[in-house]
Amino acid sequence: MKILVQPYTHTLSHISRPLAVARELRTRGHDVLFAGESSKKRFIEEEGFTVLPLFEPDPKELFGHIRSGKLQFISDESLIQMIEADVALYKEVRPDIVLSDGRFSAPLSTHLTGIKHAAIVNVSSTEYRALPYIPFFGWIPETLVSQDTGFRKFLDRFNLTLEMFVFDNAMGIFKKLSKQYGTKKPVTATNCLAGKDLTLLADIPEYFPTRNLPSDYIYIGPITWHQNGTLPPWWESAARQKPLIYFTMGSTGIEKMFNTVYQNLSDMPITAIVTTGGQKAGLRTLEGKIYVEEFLDGDKVMEICDLVVCHGGNGTIYQALQHGKPVLGIPTIPDQDFNMRRVEALGVGRMVDLAYFEKRPAILLQEITHMLANPDYTANAAKIQSILKNYNGPRAAADHIERLLNAPLFSVPA
Repeated sequence: MKILVQPYTHTLSHISRPLAVARELRTRGHDVLFAGESSKKRFIEEEGFTVLPLFEPDPKELFGHIRSGKLQFISDESLIQMIEADVALYKEVRPDIVLSDGRFSAPLSTHLTGIKHAAIVNVSSTEYRALPYIPFFGWIPETLVSQDTGFRKFLDRFNLTLEMFVFDNAMGIFKKLSKQYGTKKPVTATNCLAGKDLTLLADIPEYFPTRNLPSDYIYIGPITWHQNGTLPPWWESAARQKPLIYFTMGSTGIEKMFNTVYQNLSDMPITAIVTTGGQKAGLRTLEGKIYVEEFLDGDKVMEICDLVVCHGGNGTIYQALQHGKPVLGIPTIPDQDFNMRRVEALGVGRMVDLAYFEKRPAILLQEITHMLANPDYTANAAKIQSILKNYNGPRAAADHIERLLNAPLFSVPA
């Protein structure tokens, strides 16, 4: 069957997950093609998939709004433009199903055209998350209100209700269009990344728990970035260094951070591998000290490193935990802050506030030294590693997509 994949191609995390699922679907005989417009679509094309042109919001606008705390993360006009672009593409391609990852127009567009829709999403971006996205009551110490008490659970439920209400009304365009289009279930700012018919949660419940989860929301486990390629000439030399730190900011980092981190790492009594993700040029390898590449196979690096320093991206955290490695996170957007709170709660890492790091870069060495000296972080990471071995995200996603493909279509095109 024909499957159209719509990732947000400006970020590797939204590319890599559906790309892994697409590989699995292709081996099962399905016709899979992608749509997007960023330069990162080359990673998709290198896998032999066609990428059709499709309008996407500018990442500087999108992430700029998110980092500045604007609840209206995209303009009404941009959302409508995305929907119009989707509908035009669907009429041209006529897919049997749409699979999205980060395409928040897809639930509305697939409703308008009567096409089945599945989405890959994190629990943090759903209305069924059990933990607050922004902990309004996080200032209350554990000694006063324990996490296990009924009052703390009441506060969490109230917190969730309040933050969703505020967010959904700040981005009221979703509810407005849902009413205008007559969707079966309202699409809101909270659930706009979910699937109309099937939502694949790229998480595990131990890391991100849910509540009142409906049957069309399914945990499939993480889908992490696997990049084939030749290892650099310095690889064997770096692998012998101890301790060895891996520094990565995914594809959503802040460029100026690389200069600060690079300078600090060069002064530290450790060795580091740094991948820039194409976000920073001009950093050079210092033999025996810092090894710099634009991209590397993350799994290969995770195997040889002792600690991962990153932006707190979901995929990077899971990839580190799959290898039993603890995580030190410097989040730059709220999603990453949410991820790192869970990392700390599970005892598999620590978080450094970005503003504090920018004022006191020396905190990086202090935290790295502390974590390397404390074996509990690695022991706790190993426990999560044993749980993750029970999941195969791409295979599970393909299984559920095939079931949706074979299910009867009850919606009627508008």
